[in-house]
Amino acid sequence: MSNGKNQQNSLPPVEDAKSKAELIKLLTPREREVLELLAQGYTNVEIAKKLHISKHTVKNHVSNIYQKLQVYDRTQMALLAIQQGLVSID
Repeated sequence: MSNGKNQQNSLPPVEDAKSKAELIKLLTPREREVLELLAQGYTNVEIAKKLHISKHTVKNHVSNIYQKLQVYDRTQMALLAIQQGLVSID
């Protein structure tokens, strides 16, 4: 017999998508640009060249994005950008 607690833990939180959308709103316009390029597979150096900023500035933006979106790697960051419609996977 399964208990309700185990079943409840296996379901994704209903508010999760809504809360992630709210987190995206915390990003500055430049951080959103960096996130979009990152989700498309660009490296920090490529993003820097494309946006005409230093690679150190890109690194700072990426660090800020990690904190604001509460993610721990580039894959999570890219997945969130795709899920929120910032980037298409055409």
